[in-house]
Amino acid sequence: MKQYIAKIFSSDFLRKISWNLLGYALPVIVAIIMIPVVMRHTGLERFGVLTLIIVLIGSMTVFDFGITRSVTNSVRKYLDEKNDRAMLTVVKTGWLMITCVLLVISALFWFKSQWIATHFFNVSNQEIRDEIAASMKVVAFSLPFVIAQTIFVGVMEAFGAFKKISLGKSPFSILMYLVPMIISFYTPNLFYITLSLCLLRCIMAVAFYLMMCSEIRKVTPISLMSIAPTRHIALELAKYGGWVSVGNIIAPIMLYIDRFFVAGIVGASVFAYYTTPYDVVSRLAIVAVSVCGVLFPMLVTKIAQDVRSANSYFNKVMLGIFAILIIPAVAGIFLSKWFLSVWINPDFAEHSWIIFSMFLVGYLLHGLIQPAFVWIQASGKPWIIACCEIIDLSMYVIYLPWMTHHYGIIGAASAWNFRMLLNLVVLHILRYVLYKRDLRKSTGLQPAM
Repeated sequence: MKQYIAKIFSSDFLRKISWNLLGYALPVIVAIIMIPVVMRHTGLERFGVLTLIIVLIGSMTVFDFGITRSVTNSVRKYLDEKNDRAMLTVVKTGWLMITCVLLVISALFWFKSQWIATHFFNVSNQEIRDEIAASMKVVAFSLPFVIAQTIFVGVMEAFGAFKKISLGKSPFSILMYLVPMIISFYTPNLFYITLSLCLLRCIMAVAFYLMMCSEIRKVTPISLMSIAPTRHIALELAKYGGWVSVGNIIAPIMLYIDRFFVAGIVGASVFAYYTTPYDVVSRLAIVAVSVCGVLFPMLVTKIAQDVRSANSYFNKVMLGIFAILIIPAVAGIFLSKWFLSVWINPDFAEHSWIIFSMFLVGYLLHGLIQPAFVWIQASGKPWIIACCEIIDLSMYVIYLPWMTHHYGIIGAASAWNFRMLLNLVVLHILRYVLYKRDLRKSTGLQPAM
């Protein structure tokens, strides 16, 4: 049994997961220290708006239209085939496709900044609205860099360079919280805080471009700049990425839409009681994200070559994620009120400890969903994910506002948890069906008609 587990969780696999986890875990530690300080200096309403701006920057990855995951998939495939020129063409073509789209999106953010500040954020204070409008122009400038970085990281994941990714993210992860905290000592103005965040994201994109190029040079002397994008590769990326893009557009909407309903229905005055527990607990997602970031390129290869081995990795990953997440989930439920009292203050804890506990359960379910999600994409069936998420969103926008209107922030958290449970059941059933189909193919047995 020990030999079997050692074979499944090879030292290389665990080492990649560990480096990936470190890259995601470090900002969590820093955030726990920095968030109360920033909240104190900016005030509850400005801090709530700041969390929305950060969400907005992060959710711009929806505009990669699935190209990032498609690039990772194709780069891994061409690396296995030792086709260096095709691999580089994928990188260049995917990068160009995303840049063209983001320039259009950036222009809209720039020219519609005042409209976004007025209609997108539920803020009555005119001064804060003006700060938001100025911040949107800064966000518009940074968007092409933010999305380009996801391409560079996706390529490095295909190369298995998780240690380099982690080391590259770590200093920026610290600065993303440290710099806004320092600025908040001098001014609570959202423009300057947003400016610092966006400049850091631009510098980060340049750093990851240089790291990606160093990985490419290890396998081929061909320069990325000498490669021209091709129509054939663009169609290949669009075919796979088109379905992924549906999920990429819907997933962040599903993940963050509750915040905007809460802000619009219950108001910004109690918004932080909902978003702060969410922001802390959502960091548990780093466990599944770290593991699945390593799992995806491996499954792309193994599902096609040895589906039994792929399934073994999947089962062990599921067990590992559950074993890690169940501990903070159970402990947090009993200690959430005490933790929030010490971390922020007793009054804040009184209003938000129930929300904190509910999200702990929800993110345990969320973590267990991700391996099934990754398997379906790696098996070449991203359209399944897209169809599920369209149905999921159609249902969520009905029961989420109803529950929020009738039960406030507790209702919103309950709706979020119910969605996680439903996703867990559906995606694992679909994943199992795909596994059985691929297993029959690999053994030469056809399903009965």
